[in-house]
Amino acid sequence: MAQPRSWLPRAEEILTVLLRMKSKELDRSAIEELYRLQRRAAIDLMTKAGATKGKRGSAFLVDRTSLIRWTESTAKEESWQLERHRATSEELSRGIAEVRAIRDALSKENKPPISFPIVEHILSANCTSLPSSIRIEHGRITIAVPHGPAQQMSLAACQLLYELGLAIANDAAGFESRISAGQSDLIASIQSILQADMVRDDGDDSHASLLAT
Repeated sequence: MAQPRSWLPRAEEILTVLLRMKSKELDRSAIEELYRLQRRAAIDLMTKAGATKGKRGSAFLVDRTSLIRWTESTAKEESWQLERHRATSEELSRGIAEVRAIRDALSKENKPPISFPIVEHILSANCTSLPSSIRIEHGRITIAVPHGPAQQMSLAACQLLYELGLAIANDAAGFESRISAGQSDLIASIQSILQADMVRDDGDDSHASLLAT
């Protein structure tokens, strides 16, 4: 997941300062101070905001009006990244707190907790990225645990169940689509069978009436 720009949370403050300034142009040191950036990042920002290199020896400047427009546009377009980052951080904090609470409860009962590494692909799991050992079908979820020692199988089962839970939370629409898949096909199949039976019944009646005549 791409990190939001470091200055996005301060976008309104930055724009307020720019709107109050009387200077028509800003140099790199001013950008570094206002946006709290290092030299390279400040130069990159100025270039994206429309700054052009002047003659040799002249200062690298960016027009204040262009800078305001670029800052407003970027903040508006990328604010969703900041919200997503906040939501993800809050979710991770809640998850960590829940795990710690479970471990504390197990510790009080003298039950060793089951632990396994949680890597990035598990945290961002969805129904498409699930391993082949987890199958989501119409009305059924199947988890195949690799054979091995009982303790190893228990650990693998916990890890797969955890990944499945995150995938459902991250991709509710995908899960609903898979868990209900096949229902319409089943209904269509039943309707087809009933229609075939009706055709056969009609045919038998017609044959009987011909025999009667």
